[in-house]
Amino acid sequence: MAKTPKDEAQELAHRFCTLFLQLMRLQKLYDVDNVNLAEPLAKIQEVTAALVARYGAVRIQSEEGMIFFNKEPLRGGRKAFPMIQALVTTMDGMGVAELVFAGAVAREDVKAFVAAIRATSEQGEESVRGIQQAIDEAGIKDRIQVNAKGETTSRAVVERVQIDERSFFPLAFARTLVLLREYVKNMRDEELSRYLTQKMHRAVQEIVALTASYFNRWLRLTAVRTEDDPEFNHMACTGILCVLLGYRLGFGKVQLSDLGLAGMLHGIGRFRIGEELWNRAELDPVEQFEYGKHPYLLLASHLESRKVSAKMLVAATVGFQFDLHKGKTPVRIPPAELHPYCHIVRVCEHYTWLTTDLKDRAALLPDQAMKAMIEAPPGSFDPVVLTMFVNMMGMFPTGSVVSLSTGEVAVVVHPNPDSPKRPLVAVVLAPDGTTVDGDFLDLGDPGVTSEITGSVDPHELGLNIPDYLMS
Repeated sequence: MAKTPKDEAQELAHRFCTLFLQLMRLQKLYDVDNVNLAEPLAKIQEVTAALVARYGAVRIQSEEGMIFFNKEPLRGGRKAFPMIQALVTTMDGMGVAELVFAGAVAREDVKAFVAAIRATSEQGEESVRGIQQAIDEAGIKDRIQVNAKGETTSRAVVERVQIDERSFFPLAFARTLVLLREYVKNMRDEELSRYLTQKMHRAVQEIVALTASYFNRWLRLTAVRTEDDPEFNHMACTGILCVLLGYRLGFGKVQLSDLGLAGMLHGIGRFRIGEELWNRAELDPVEQFEYGKHPYLLLASHLESRKVSAKMLVAATVGFQFDLHKGKTPVRIPPAELHPYCHIVRVCEHYTWLTTDLKDRAALLPDQAMKAMIEAPPGSFDPVVLTMFVNMMGMFPTGSVVSLSTGEVAVVVHPNPDSPKRPLVAVVLAPDGTTVDGDFLDLGDPGVTSEITGSVDPHELGLNIPDYLMS
């Protein structure tokens, strides 16, 4: 099979990164004029020239334990994993977040760059400053640059000027489910667990980056329920809802990323207690005690990776605390104060749980779930967070099937914050019961006289809600 341009680009990127890593290792052993560095210098200059001619620049970024090559994640599966991790360690050790080769880079330029690194032996921020100063003194600053964190010329985030919504969001949702499944399956494999954790970071960051522009699109995906792997669907939807609610609460992108990851990983301990417990609404006392162990098992899962970053510490804390209100987790001394994210995860997780089919309980309709949460006993949820959640979801949340005063039946596509009872809907059944194309109808439009008269169970009408939410 012929190689695609994307495959060729990845091959060149891998070759450059492999050569660069080799050069960084050799420069610790030999002076730049040593014969052992002659061939590696020549090879990397050759590959750099080819890449610059093709793309105009070579930009490597180390971010959240991953390598980005010209703003695209460097991939390659398990075969490339050791090289990528070694390069992350090397760049982080020097305090370098970004390396840029621009313009016509000659062999002597690369040699001067390596000499600058070799001459700067200190670690951390001082190392970056020393390299930058040496590069400036060598007169190659216009062709080779290094940047510390916060100085990168362009952030390594997914930038999309235009997105094909019909294909991108369903694929992004499916990819998140796959990542969660692989993460849980490989929790006991230290290296793979770290690698998949980094990929989860990136997946959540992508959701965060697109939340402002595509808030309602993400909200529609959280109303989708899959019959296969319901727990992974539950975790993904909880994480996305947490990001959306955090966004409405005014959180910044870093906070949203931490919150989204905590929301997605809140339930990983459940996979070590058995599906027969977490997929049921009613448990006897013995089963409740067994179920209550899942927060402790979650902590163990995070610790097995042996790399507890700030993000994972937040995820572990929130995952342990978020469902203490259910009374199923045995704790000798309850925490005096919950992590702020717990209140958000608690609300989002409970709504997702109520709207998911369990073995001993059918899923509630979205408006029924919202009513149940509003009428829950005092202390069940933080009142401010719950109020914000209700305002975000509306009285008839996305995915609700409603009857209209005109006799039509419609699916709620997204809420109307200014008028909770008049959301945007897609009409799916005409008054005579015949199927229609699902044309949008904005009930908030002053010229529209239709109004919602009640909710309808989609199963009774044979409606497949994802058809209207993911299209």
